[in-house]
Amino acid sequence: GLPLVGRRDTELVLTGWELDALALHQATGVASLALPRGATCLPPALLPYLEQFKRITLWLGEDLRSWEAAKLFARKLSLKRCSLVRPGDLQPRPLEALNQGLNLTKILRAALPASHKSIVSFRQLREEVFGELVNTEQVAGVKWARFPELNKLLKGHRRGELTVFTGPTGSGKTTFISEYALDLCMQGVCTLWGSFEINNVRLAKIMLTQFAAQRLEDQLELYDEWADRFEDLPLYFMTFHGQQNIK
Repeated sequence: GLPLVGRRDTELVLTGWELDALALHQATGVASLALPRGATCLPPALLPYLEQFKRITLWLGEDLRSWEAAKLFARKLSLKRCSLVRPGDLQPRPLEALNQGLNLTKILRAALPASHKSIVSFRQLREEVFGELVNTEQVAGVKWARFPELNKLLKGHRRGELTVFTGPTGSGKTTFISEYALDLCMQGVCTLWGSFEINNVRLAKIMLTQFAAQRLEDQLELYDEWADRFEDLPLYFMTFHGQQNIK
C-alpha cells in the first residue's frame, strides 16, 4: 500500500494483511498500509516510513495475539499518536467488516487512544527522574537559614507539600510560624498569610519586630527604616478575620 500514500498524508491505518488495507482504502479512502510479515511483526526498518504520520490507527486483526501486538507496536511508534481498534464481534478485521456491510469509518472514529491521560509509563518519566537525581538539593526545597534542625526533619520548604503545626493555646505556634515564614520570605519565597485569629496589624507588628530583631517601640526613630525594608518582602495578608462564611 505504500505507493498509494501521499507525502502530505498525516493519518494512517496500519493493518496486518494486504486485503485489509485494500478494503479500508476502498471503504474510507484513508491511507492504509499492510505489514509485510503479518500482524505480529513490525520490522525496525519500516519505522522511518511511518515518521510523517501524526496519527496512526492500528487495526491488525480479530484475535488476542493481534491485539497484544497492536499495543506493543503503539509503544514503538509513540503512544501519543496511536489509536487501537479493539477486536470484537462488531469490529472484525477490515475485510470482514466490509463484507458484513459495517461502517468502517465509524469503527475508525471509535478507535481507543493507545495512551491514557491518567496513566504513564516509566519511559515518560525517565528524564524527569534523572532531573530530580541531578538536582537533589533543589528538589529538597528551600532551606531555613535559622532552623538547621527543621531542615533535618522536613528537608526544606517543598512545593506541593502541606505542613501542620499543632500545640495548646499559648505554646508559641504563631510566634514560631511567623519566624518560620519570615525566614523563607527573606529568601524570596512568596508568602500569603491567612490569619483568622490574630488581626493583620498585630501579626505584621510581630513579624516586623522579628525582622528587625529588636523592640522598635523603644526606638521609634528606626521604624521607617525597618518598615521600608520589610515592605520589600514578597509578603501578603488575607483580609479575612474571625468566623467566615464557607463560600
